[in-house]
Amino acid sequence: MLPTTIAQRLSKIDNIATLPHVATEILSMIRSSNTSMRQIARVIEQDPSITAKLLKIANSPFWGFPGRVDNLQRALVLLGLKQVSNIVIGVSLYTTFVKLAPNPEFDREKFWLHSIGTSQIARNLAKQIGLNFHGEEFVASILHDIGKIILDQFFAEEFTEILKNAHMHGDSVITWERKVLGCTHADIGAWLLSHWNFPPSISAAVHFHHDPERAPTYKDLVSVVRLSDIFCEMWGIGFDDDIKTFSPSDDVAWRILKQHSRALNDLDFERFLFQIDKEMDKARMFIEIAKS
Repeated sequence: MLPTTIAQRLSKIDNIATLPHVATEILSMIRSSNTSMRQIARVIEQDPSITAKLLKIANSPFWGFPGRVDNLQRALVLLGLKQVSNIVIGVSLYTTFVKLAPNPEFDREKFWLHSIGTSQIARNLAKQIGLNFHGEEFVASILHDIGKIILDQFFAEEFTEILKNAHMHGDSVITWERKVLGCTHADIGAWLLSHWNFPPSISAAVHFHHDPERAPTYKDLVSVVRLSDIFCEMWGIGFDDDIKTFSPSDDVAWRILKQHSRALNDLDFERFLFQIDKEMDKARMFIEIAKS
């Protein structure tokens, strides 16, 4: 639950960014058990810009398919309904929020590289340990810090105070959010996703990505997002100066995932961290395509 004062301020904001029509339609259709590829294709084709970006992503090293993906139907066959939907939602999110007014205290470019970098790491991690979330780890990771955008836009004074104190004292941003606001960007992000009617699994991943043990459900998805967030911070793209090292044996998210994936025990951790360079290159590629 959000503090009353924060909830009241959010309820009075009438210009919170809304998702493009194509993304809201797809979210609604995903919740239906009888949605077909033909129906999804018709919705996506309503937005030529997003269709073009989807095909660019499908043809890029980002996905690595042999041959050319020259139409939406082929993209749906090769990537699958859920993956195509998740890419469209990811592109929609980026193009929606990138238009917002800049804040000199908040590095928006760094924010998006962290968010999409985390999504790429999560996609790779889930694949390597044999957990199939049908692409939800990708969207949940893009969204995991979306509450910071709301703070940046509508709580600018408090957010500036939070960022300055976190940097000055070497504490986590979330520690100062609790001190200044009485809640966190994760709480506000979960509120926004509820406002947008996102699936509960993705809302849970956003809400509990700093504390996966508290998640009542979807602990495996939450933990993948959390670990990917940490790895991206360790790589040097993030806002929490307190994350410097990582020890699997001491980490709650790692212990949770061990209960869901035997393959985690066989993960070559050092090699996985080495691969992050490649995942961040893919994140930059995604951003360049989304902004084109």
